[in-house]
Amino acid sequence: MADQTQFIRLKLQLSKTATTLWLALSLSLAPVPVYSGTNDPVTAGSIQGEVRITRKLPAQRMRFRLYPGFRSIPPPTAGEKRDDEWQNIVIYLKSSPALPSIEEQDKQLQMVQLGETFIPHVLPVVKGSTVRFPNQDPIFHNVFSLSGTKSFDLGRYPKGDSRSVIFEEAGIVPVFCHLHSDMSAIILVLDNPYFAVPGPDGRYLIENIPAGSYTLVAWHERSEPVELPVDVTAGQTLQLNITVPIEDDESPPQ
Repeated sequence: MADQTQFIRLKLQLSKTATTLWLALSLSLAPVPVYSGTNDPVTAGSIQGEVRITRKLPAQRMRFRLYPGFRSIPPPTAGEKRDDEWQNIVIYLKSSPALPSIEEQDKQLQMVQLGETFIPHVLPVVKGSTVRFPNQDPIFHNVFSLSGTKSFDLGRYPKGDSRSVIFEEAGIVPVFCHLHSDMSAIILVLDNPYFAVPGPDGRYLIENIPAGSYTLVAWHERSEPVELPVDVTAGQTLQLNITVPIEDDESPPQ
């Protein structure tokens, strides 16, 4: 009977571990919501192309342990290829006067806390959007930001709980955790819904753009914004490749 009980406990433990790994993978691969404007091909055009990263170096950060027994997602090693940097690039349009925004906001926007990591690391949203911050770690988190664009402190809350924030103004909102100093992320609040995040192959697509002249911006947290003038023609797709020079990430003290 003791052997049977031990076998059942082991089976439950393996099942929980597999569920956690599956959830982490599905969240990391989940596409960032991309809004679209008019669907009229007579008055709208598209922009697509490939993003080329000229420098891709591994993120190396010190890990401060508040819960010594809890295993978080390990940082990349020095030789690891960082193809996931494309997920941290946002391609968006800006113009004057501003492009139209949207009336209804996406109700599923979220930045998950899992493995002492914010997922996704960069989340682009349209101003007026509500973002949820669910805690899926077996420990407490305290999400906050001191940004001039949006300052908030969600307080400590445990696994299974979630807090929400409305982002009314456009700008960059760095996000941190009071309890884990190495946790960080960014909410990029945009004026309009014409943006995209490159896929794993580096390609991007922004559809249903009203015909006109704009500035296309490629943004990454460790790069100066790359800005290019573009002319969108109704019923046509503009092909535009972009090179984003990413600076070295921080390195741990020797």
